[in-house]
Amino acid sequence: MTASLRRPLAVLGALASVVIWAVNYPATKIVYRELSPLAFTGWRVVLAAAFLITEALVRRERLVPPPGARGLALVLALSGVGVYQWLYALGLASTSGFSAALLNSVSPLIAMLLVVVFGWERMSPLAGAGSLVAWGGVALFVTSTHGPDFGSTAGNLMCLGAATSWAVYNVASARAARFLSPLGTQLAAFGGGTVLVLAYTLPDMVRQDYTRLSPWTWAIAVLSTFLPLVVAFRLWLGAVRTLGVAQGTSFGFLIPVLAGIASAILTGERFDAQKVLSAAVVLAGLALTRIGRRPDSPVPAR
Repeated sequence: MTASLRRPLAVLGALASVVIWAVNYPATKIVYRELSPLAFTGWRVVLAAAFLITEALVRRERLVPPPGARGLALVLALSGVGVYQWLYALGLASTSGFSAALLNSVSPLIAMLLVVVFGWERMSPLAGAGSLVAWGGVALFVTSTHGPDFGSTAGNLMCLGAATSWAVYNVASARAARFLSPLGTQLAAFGGGTVLVLAYTLPDMVRQDYTRLSPWTWAIAVLSTFLPLVVAFRLWLGAVRTLGVAQGTSFGFLIPVLAGIASAILTGERFDAQKVLSAAVVLAGLALTRIGRRPDSPVPAR
């Protein structure tokens, strides 16, 4: 692939991931009507891990990370799958699809803060101002939580925890480019993360009555495994590695917009003035952060 095509293709990959993940929020809410959140999470992760292991065997790629990358692989497993999936599943179950998407969209702000603190990328004054505006919107949103359209405070806080975990994964996956291929990075995340996921989902997987699931639920469950966890994960990883953590993850601010539209269509979610205002403040801050990014912000890994 020529250098002139790498960045446009990375942008397209990031946008495709955004669309997949946005639609997955209301789609998952539909599945939760018949399948418990933890049982669904367990099966999604197990199936995704099985697919990735099969792909690695076919391509003759090593299943175990090299010795120098195993500490980083543990971070990937915990932040990208083990911890993230628990926070995501239970957070989404306790709030609306749009609320979960909005709160998870602050992940780029956390990722940007991490890379700035470690000295890997630089933050412009405009990006810093945008970050403050976005966090102000988050505070307004969380303190306004009441009723089914906003979700519970506990659910919204779990979504913020998921955003933090995902930010760590994005930063770690960018660092892993020196040691692991895109498939190797996914294997590291799902290989170790699946063990932890099974530890907290297996009881629900065993108790679930699968005879009561409709064909529609089965179809969504399969698509929600392959598209978000396998396809979008791979595309997003390539985008972050090509564009840098700050720019790559900044496309995430589109997820709540698309998730809101999809939630209104698929689950009938309603939007009042306070909800829209809070979301607008968050999205405005995220947009400022993206506009204010420095083109020369990446700092070579040391």
